[in-house]
Amino acid sequence: MEKERRKFKRFDAYMSVKFEASDMPEVKGISLSRDLSREGIKMNSGSHLKQGTVVDMEITIPDDPKPVHTSGKVMWSKPAPGHNQGYDQGVRFLMMDPVDKFRILDYAYNHWLETKVNDLADPEEISELG
Repeated sequence: MEKERRKFKRFDAYMSVKFEASDMPEVKGISLSRDLSREGIKMNSGSHLKQGTVVDMEITIPDDPKPVHTSGKVMWSKPAPGHNQGYDQGVRFLMMDPVDKFRILDYAYNHWLETKVNDLADPEEISELG
């Protein structure tokens, strides 16, 4: 069995991510985040980003009017599973305001918590609450 190399828990967190390569302004797009940790984000886009590319990102948290501006370094990029599903990229955050990091992680954790509660809930008990 392969040893887990991740230091931090990953949370499914679907957020819109606008990105632009710092040194190549023609490389830009809009992505959807797939998961999030304290150190980075996995996103899916139509663009293949080379390993080592530094990207400036604007992350939109659902129901939050203020986007998060940050930068990150592409650690890996590979075709997403399935036919014509774009590319998945792992991006490690380089610089992020601690307050913004809290906002993103708070959203991701609460989303994960709601999903887990709903997954574990007894449907009969839910109907009794309504």
